[in-house]
Amino acid sequence: MVGDGPDLAPTFMCRAIARGQSAMILCVTLNPCLDKSLTVPPWSHGETVRGLAVHEVVGGKGNNVARALSRLGRPDVRPVTFLGGAVGRRCQELLLRDDRLDPLITPVEASTREILTVRTEGTADQTAFFDPNPAITSEEADSLARSVEEAMASGTVQALTLSGSSPSPSTHGLYSDLICLARARKIAVFLDTYGPALDAIWGFWPDVIQLNLREAAMHLGLPKGHPSETDVLDLLDRWSRHGVSVAVVTDGPNRFLARIRGTTYRVRPPAIEPVNPIGSGDCFLAGLVDGTLKGLEPEPLLRLAVSCAVANALVWDAADLHPEALGEIEARVGVEILNRDPRG
Repeated sequence: MVGDGPDLAPTFMCRAIARGQSAMILCVTLNPCLDKSLTVPPWSHGETVRGLAVHEVVGGKGNNVARALSRLGRPDVRPVTFLGGAVGRRCQELLLRDDRLDPLITPVEASTREILTVRTEGTADQTAFFDPNPAITSEEADSLARSVEEAMASGTVQALTLSGSSPSPSTHGLYSDLICLARARKIAVFLDTYGPALDAIWGFWPDVIQLNLREAAMHLGLPKGHPSETDVLDLLDRWSRHGVSVAVVTDGPNRFLARIRGTTYRVRPPAIEPVNPIGSGDCFLAGLVDGTLKGLEPEPLLRLAVSCAVANALVWDAADLHPEALGEIEARVGVEILNRDPRG
């Protein structure tokens, strides 16, 4: 059972210190994008609208995790992703220039998708338009797996994050394969995915798994329903039986449940006026990674993760964290310890 196992974080940290190296973290995104924000004046449907400003950032959940970890002071973070076409080249340029990250790229024939978010100036109104998912071939999926395996073989990788959706049938089983490779090398794995990529997980499971309530509903076969607390507790229990040390189902700004090494917690984020909540789940995962590698106990770990998510929602660009703001937010996070079976 998960509660009987050792805390993984001190082992990883001791290994890194013994080698005189900081912990390398690989952040995998299977479905990246160029996230373009267009700010426009107030407008009505059918009008010709001239934009006031355009801003670009590399999107995709794992890229957000990498950006957040870098902002948290982790120097050795590498995004791992597919990139293709002119949009892919632009993404590579932005990761290197603006984020100062060194991506591990698998080139693909299909063009990387774009997401255009139209933001109305002076309001909270925004609408996002998504390109279709790219078609990734089996050979390209195998190439990304080999690049991750080669990076792990160097002995410097301490954590692997697997984030976001799977764009093609050829990539649906890729996260499962990468979990197997990482667990064989005793590398901590942090998973935040849904749909076919989550359904394909079997045999080996990650150390940490995070979903939001909508994704949990989909996984439980309740795509139009709302999982009850009992449903969520059953899901956390099931993951724990698979050996998952930290299991979390978030619910946006609302309180949520987490299970860490056999104990269940109810967590209440502080109330805020959000600027842009997109990317908050990715920053939550970054907080879990950072806190785990620091060896934090469960309650401080949850407070850190929530504070990262909240700090993200207070700015426009996804994962543009300001670490100096985290302490004040952490103090306002409520964490309640529940019984091992709070339903009984």
